Amino acid sequence: MSEKIIYGPLELPSGKIIKFREATGVDRVNVINMLKMGLDNVGSGSVLVNDYIAAKCITEIDGEPVRQNYRETYENMGDEDFNYYSIVYQEMFGMNDEKRDKAKEAAKNLRSRLTSTAISC
Repeated sequence: MSEKIIYGPLELPSGKIIKFREATGVDRVNVINMLKMGLDNVGSGSVLVNDYIAAKCITEIDGEPVRQNYRETYENMGDEDFNYYSIVYQEMFGMNDEKRDKAKEAAKNLRSRLTSTAISC
């Protein structure tokens, strides 16, 4: 596995300084398993999944390694701080308009090169 890049320092509105990393697929699986996603909570759970994943990626707060679990990190962070961090995190790693447009263009190019493997009768 490749070395994880740590981003930061990022100063939050409260003045706290954090460092963080990009999520991995295993982060998403861990969070989904912890939330026990089901049909009854899929809508609210999806929002929480992204928030918990972002919280799970915080590696340091005010120069100290994060020792609590990501759920506690999320629950103990002020709303303004978390919203600010969440926007930074999504801009860096999420599907912003530029990335979405690039993905749409890639899909369009792939569709234009499709060939059929269907057998004619």
